[in-house]
Amino acid sequence: MQIDRDVPIPTRDGSPVLADVFRPDGDEPVPAIASFGPYGKDVHWPDRYPLYDLVQNNDHMNWETPDPEWWVPRGYALIRIDTRGTGKSPGRMDLYGPKDAEDFHDAVEWAAEQPWCSGKVASSGISWLAMMGWRVAAEQPPHLAAVVAWEGLTDFYREAAFQGGLYTHGFIEGWWALQIEPQRTGDDGEDWREVLPAHPLLDDYHRVRATDLDRVTVPVLSAANWGALHLHLRGNIEGWRRAAAADKWLVVHTGTHVDPYYADWAQELQLRFLDRFLKDRTDAMDGVAPVQLAVRHGRDVVWRDAEDFPLPGTQWRELYLGEGSLDWSPGAPATATYPARFDTAPATEPLEITGPVALDLWLSAGQDDLDVLARLQHLDVDGEPISAIGPQGQPVPMALGWLKASHRETDPERSEPYRPWHPHDREVPLTPGEPTLLPVEIWPTSITLAPGERLRLELVVEDTDLGRMMAHDDPRLRRSAEGATVHLGGEHASHLLVPVIPAGQT
Repeated sequence: MQIDRDVPIPTRDGSPVLADVFRPDGDEPVPAIASFGPYGKDVHWPDRYPLYDLVQNNDHMNWETPDPEWWVPRGYALIRIDTRGTGKSPGRMDLYGPKDAEDFHDAVEWAAEQPWCSGKVASSGISWLAMMGWRVAAEQPPHLAAVVAWEGLTDFYREAAFQGGLYTHGFIEGWWALQIEPQRTGDDGEDWREVLPAHPLLDDYHRVRATDLDRVTVPVLSAANWGALHLHLRGNIEGWRRAAAADKWLVVHTGTHVDPYYADWAQELQLRFLDRFLKDRTDAMDGVAPVQLAVRHGRDVVWRDAEDFPLPGTQWRELYLGEGSLDWSPGAPATATYPARFDTAPATEPLEITGPVALDLWLSAGQDDLDVLARLQHLDVDGEPISAIGPQGQPVPMALGWLKASHRETDPERSEPYRPWHPHDREVPLTPGEPTLLPVEIWPTSITLAPGERLRLELVVEDTDLGRMMAHDDPRLRRSAEGATVHLGGEHASHLLVPVIPAGQT
């Protein structure tokens, strides 16, 4: 393996970004896989973070990027690039902004012109590296041939900064201190901990950080994780659904935020995909279904191939909130006090719920705004939660949804019954005491109830129990829903819309 360190890559405004290049010995041109991020290309993974179970230690391991010792022997060059203003790259940091996307575009085109490159370049990596993969795809550099987007996101406002209009305070504060500050090359550039709270609506600051999926036309392998409820699940599914690419595959797996990317099955799938579009091995993806889902059965999974997502044949059914209950039929008018929880009766036969979920919640309160935090839990026969695997391996609910009541407006052209689309571009205060419908988007899930098990909906006041990185608790922006009235039955029949998969497909 040949390694070139601190290679300057020119960009359109003359300020270079610096990269490390790992490539096979010899002079034969090979395709390249690029990763572009702010975490420091020179930082050896074990020196900064503990290794995860499936991550092999070697001298070249770098956080969330492809492993050179795996990819280079298989005929690929790897390029790790520091975002401007971080690591070795000079300039003003513009995280996830237009300049970042342009720099990655320019780096792709530079790589394609190098004598060691075949002229075909892909993007690959986890999290931020996947986010930048979506971004550069929308920039449409001519030599970008494919994108492996592993647990990234595509909608900065809805998936990263303000989930349901609630500021992701815990994540932004912790991530910035841990990941960004150590790699900044100076004081130049914005600090999201100061900037984001000043932009609670989806304004131009957020719009320039959203990916135009209509412009994503290169082949995409999008990998989501049912447990990635802190940031990434929605983005990889929405990205796959809405990308204009003719060739695209979706994988939804389980596990930690990092382990699956380096698992044997995952690297072999990535290799097949990249061989197909960077090495013209036309049969490399034969037999790979457009959608592969790890359907959850308690703590186990059963893999299923499908042609689309939501799954064809899904039966969309309403589960109505009653007095502590969830039932397929609406009950008599009643009320409950927030926070509250609602359980189904024990299942009498296996029941699979796989896909997006929506909550139509009727609330009234004595205030003009409040924060709804909704959870779906899978209860075993003893009534104990069967937790999902969270990003760092911690237990998390089976699904989460959020909505700030003043952001309840929906866009009828972009909304679907199972996925309300909130513009988030203005606040509409509640009228105190007036029952008001709040359409809450709950991120997709997969839950299979065995006989005797139950589904629970929890409406909670805070989420710090899930860990600081998943908390929405900024005291400047938080509006507690404690004491609000939940309306049940009658003309205010609050209900969940759930994707029931017919028994023949389980």
